[in-house]
Amino acid sequence: MNLKGKKILLGISGGIAAYKCCELVRLYKKSGAEVKVIMTPSALNFVSPVTLSALSGNEVMINLFPEVDPNRSSTIETKTWHIYTGLWADIFVIAPATANTIAKIVHGISDNFLTSTVLSARSPVLISPAMDEDMYLNEATVRNVSALRELGY
Repeated sequence: MNLKGKKILLGISGGIAAYKCCELVRLYKKSGAEVKVIMTPSALNFVSPVTLSALSGNEVMINLFPEVDPNRSSTIETKTWHIYTGLWADIFVIAPATANTIAKIVHGISDNFLTSTVLSARSPVLISPAMDEDMYLNEATVRNVSALRELGY
C-alpha cells in the first residue's frame, strides 16, 4: 500500500500493546505518510508521548482541553482541536483499542481526546482490538465489536 502523502491519525488507548505503536509510527513515516498521534491518559502508563512525538515529528495530543495561557486569548481552534484533528486525517487508526475504548466508541461517549475525535472523523476509522482473550470473548465485548461493525467501523 502506498502511503506517500497520506495523513494518518493514530489513536492509542491504554493497553499493554500500546508499546507496539512506536513501530507503527516508524513504518508509516518510512512509507511517506504524515502521522499525528492521540493518546488516552491510560496509554501514558505504557508508552511515552516523548518517544511518539520524536518518531512522528508532531506533538502528541492527550488532553481534550489543553491548558491555555491566561494572558493570551484562546482561539476556537484551541477549544475544538479534536474536531480539526478528526477532519485532518485521511485515515484514523485506533491501535490498540481496549475494551473500554471500544465500549465508549460504540456508545458515543466522548470523554477524552481520542473518543471525541472519533465522533468528528470524516475519514475511515480502523479499530484494532487488543486485549486478553478472555476479555475479548466476554459477551459485552463481543456485542460491542459487533456494534462497531454495524456502525460502519
